[in-house]
Amino acid sequence: MSFRLKKLLEILNKEYKFDMQEKWDNSGFQIGNLQDEVFKILLTMDVSFESVLYAVKNNFNCIISHHPLFFEKITSLDFNSKFYKKIKLIMDNNINVISIHTPLDFHENGVNKALAKACMLKSYEHFIDYTNDFSYGLVGNVDNQNVIDYIKKIKFKNNFENIIFYGNRDINISKIAVLGGSGAFSIKKAIDLDVDLLISSDFKYHDIQYAIENSLSLVDLGHYESEFFGLYELEIFLKNNISSSVDIYIYKNNVFKKYVL
Repeated sequence: MSFRLKKLLEILNKEYKFDMQEKWDNSGFQIGNLQDEVFKILLTMDVSFESVLYAVKNNFNCIISHHPLFFEKITSLDFNSKFYKKIKLIMDNNINVISIHTPLDFHENGVNKALAKACMLKSYEHFIDYTNDFSYGLVGNVDNQNVIDYIKKIKFKNNFENIIFYGNRDINISKIAVLGGSGAFSIKKAIDLDVDLLISSDFKYHDIQYAIENSLSLVDLGHYESEFFGLYELEIFLKNNISSSVDIYIYKNNVFKKYVL
């Protein structure tokens, strides 16, 4: 049965509501032919040069990314740039690209639900409301325990290579907030809610200082690591809602890998 890109886009838009995205975001259709038949989808965090090469070598004709291919306004295009070469590779190989960024962040079955499960939260609710139905992050509970013991558990459970912790190693925690992606903006809200530990990424020096001064401990998983689990939720949705003739695969390659030397 023919399954066209236009139909895929309609299904995704109905579920993830692209019109609800942040004003600065660019979720939705990025590049391609809406009349193309979709037969193989690659799910990826970023439309990196490496992910496009993988798609070409393995005959994927559709990429669905979390971060948009076109994020910042393009005012010029250098034929010698890596970005141009990436776009040309996409076009030459008839690869269609759709991106689901902030709509996947705050969807009820998106990035933050997946992160909450990965962090073993027993129950959770909205952290920072975006609308009545959507929120950035979730706040919930775990059994009262030492913070380092808890971090070791989630590190082992999810096979994290490196976790950065800021705070007092000797405290016990039970109330946790999780927020995939850059979470520094949520520190004040976490303090207001008496959260013990905020799990997110991209904290800067003065963010950390303010949190510690207000008895909030922080875990920086890394931007990629904190959002990657959302691709599993997206995969589940697609398998339940599109043609079974379409193959779906998650691309696992963190180009921002950290090394402890």
